[in-house]
Amino acid sequence: MNSIPELSDEFFRIARERYSDDAFWLGEDEAAVRRQFSTANDYFRTGRAWAETAEGCRLAGFFNPEQRINDEAVAYFGFWENSGDTDAVLNAQRDLFARFERWAAEQGAERIYGPINFNTYGPYRLRLADEQGGMPGPVFAGEPYNPLSYGEQLQALGYDIHYRYYTRINNNLPALARQMEKPLAQALQQLQGEFIVSRLDGDTWMNNLPELYPLIDRMFRQNFAYSPISEAQFVAACGEPFARKLCPQSSVLVRHKSGAIAGFFLSYPDYSPLQVAGPLMKAADISYAQHAALLPEPRLALAKTGAIHPDYRQAGLFTLMSMQLTCWAAPHYQRVAAALVREDNPSLRYAHNGEEVRVYGLFTKQLASAAVQEGSAAAQEG
Repeated sequence: MNSIPELSDEFFRIARERYSDDAFWLGEDEAAVRRQFSTANDYFRTGRAWAETAEGCRLAGFFNPEQRINDEAVAYFGFWENSGDTDAVLNAQRDLFARFERWAAEQGAERIYGPINFNTYGPYRLRLADEQGGMPGPVFAGEPYNPLSYGEQLQALGYDIHYRYYTRINNNLPALARQMEKPLAQALQQLQGEFIVSRLDGDTWMNNLPELYPLIDRMFRQNFAYSPISEAQFVAACGEPFARKLCPQSSVLVRHKSGAIAGFFLSYPDYSPLQVAGPLMKAADISYAQHAALLPEPRLALAKTGAIHPDYRQAGLFTLMSMQLTCWAAPHYQRVAAALVREDNPSLRYAHNGEEVRVYGLFTKQLASAAVQEGSAAAQEG
């Protein structure tokens, strides 16, 4: 078992102080974070972590010796927050990042990516200013939320944007669904007898978890920064609290005629209006059954995660599922979003005529060669 850093009370106080007057912040589940930094997390079978605080800032680092990206050993930074943008805090933050980068080099890392909390199954990316230069409104579950200044602070520390991601919101879902009715009917007719399309609810998801665990690994293993996780980690990340948030009206499941899962597209209501209107809820406590009916209009459907089995990627299933999700969502929502889509992903065309765009970034930094060599030597000696 690799060493696990102990998180101080200060680690959590910094985030609370930063967002003390921010009604849109969803809060932080301290108990859940502490469990992640414990022997209960299978990450530490092979992975290593680092965490420190400085004057008004905090940072965690992660290194898995089995993880390589573009044939480079990599480390991640995550759980980054500071209490304010004062000179004293920013100077302390610069030193904190320098300490993390030295630790990463000592592990043998050649490059850093972040923010990524442990791996891409957890929260990652940074929210950036939108096209109007602001970042208005509440945050939906799983969406990065941070002060706008964070992006500039990372760039000042020598980090560059590696990928941008977008959430595109269409504010007239009924009209979009009408456009898709005819091409959807044609696509369903063409695939009739080969594939079976059905709605996907939380119970169905949970009943198929044993099949989904190895399947999702196959579906996503070519994604950037993907790393396999244990079945226990998968159940923790994608089990019952995850399943009960699903929209059973608009989420899509496609099976091959053999019965094998060929693809799925998960949809969620945007629960954030309830966070702003009432007492703060923990993300793990939110459920479709309890909370969807409480959402005011206009309601927003988040088309969040779509995946196709590698054996069926030439069958046009992603387009089919996108259209089906849209048409099934239209009676229940007034708006729809393609959420957190990477800039080079062809699926960004979904909701291509969205009136609102949110922007996110994943940052990277090449470690200095001398530091990497020094770190690799230290790792070998250790």
